[in-house]
Amino acid sequence: MRGAHGDEGYARLSAWFEVWSEGKQLLLRHWPVREAEIKNPLPAPVESILRFYTVELEHDLHVRIMERPARVHELGVIVRVFRDETDTRRTLAQIVEVFVLAAPLAVFLASLGGYFVARRSLAPVAAMAEQAKQITSESLTERLLNPNPHDELGQLAAVFNQTLHRLENSFTELKRFTADASHELRTPLTALRTVGEVALRQGDNPTALRETIGSMLEEAQRLNDLIESLLTLARMESGKVSIRLEPVKLAELAKEVRENLNVLAAEKQQTIELSGDDGLTGSADRLLLRQALMNIVHNAVRYAPPHTRISIRTTRRDGDVCIEIAAQGPGVASEHHMKLFERFYRVDKSRSRAEGGHGLGLAIAKRSVEQQNGRLEMESELGKGSVFRIVLPSV
Repeated sequence: MRGAHGDEGYARLSAWFEVWSEGKQLLLRHWPVREAEIKNPLPAPVESILRFYTVELEHDLHVRIMERPARVHELGVIVRVFRDETDTRRTLAQIVEVFVLAAPLAVFLASLGGYFVARRSLAPVAAMAEQAKQITSESLTERLLNPNPHDELGQLAAVFNQTLHRLENSFTELKRFTADASHELRTPLTALRTVGEVALRQGDNPTALRETIGSMLEEAQRLNDLIESLLTLARMESGKVSIRLEPVKLAELAKEVRENLNVLAAEKQQTIELSGDDGLTGSADRLLLRQALMNIVHNAVRYAPPHTRISIRTTRRDGDVCIEIAAQGPGVASEHHMKLFERFYRVDKSRSRAEGGHGLGLAIAKRSVEQQNGRLEMESELGKGSVFRIVLPSV
């Protein structure tokens, strides 16, 4: 078909059109090539409607046809316009060939690039994992390197370092607790052994044996009290204590605690006084609140000088209710305020265990109050006594 006109003829295919009558008779034809050169003649129009379709006239020659009805001087006709698609199809074929040939190479290069990018991105994670493997219970002071704390890996490293910090504090607290508990338990056990050895050497003296047995029973009771306190504290810190919040009349509870401790206070010629609003009711677990109040008042009786007054006052404060325990005495220096509620902490290290206790009462009291959605406050000054305040939600 490229014959005499060659490429110039095909360049004019955009000017190819035909006009047919409604009776399917050809009225006018304008072709850029001779009809004799077209091996596959075009069919006549089928219907008088607007439609588009593609026809292959011969090998590698495709034309897009638009057919639509029209009117010329009141005469109904069908106009067909042709557009050469050969170059478009050739270009698409070339694109497909290039894509088929280049796709495997592109996939390979993309995979290779992705591998190196992923390896480079995950290198800090691998370094963090390797460094984390080296951290043990003996090296909790170490931290992961964090060159960029603002990206995702940096935030992960920061969270991991915070976890290490909490673990370090927990291990330090556990070691200190174990050491303190061992020391506290060793003291009554040593006393029991010493008293028993002395009794064996004085086995022929009934009076001495009776006194020895009494001393051993006292040490055994002190050891039992210490173990009970440790178990109570452990249950509180592990969250295994059952909490049953209910309305509790604070004045009635304070009166009950005073009746239980009046005997101990009378031995030191101390008086326990009650005051405040008798109608205040707080939301608390009665048993836990009683234990906390008993520990605080007992602590006040133990450390307050003889012939002094201990006051238990119920009052309202900023929408909450509270119980204040005020005791005259030497007071507590400010450097001891934060540590006073720690386990086994004793301000006066020179006091004996029998006189000064084990240093667990205030720790248990603080945790008891906090588990009831309350707080335990303290105000103290050297030479002016101390005030402990249990603050609870009002009912």
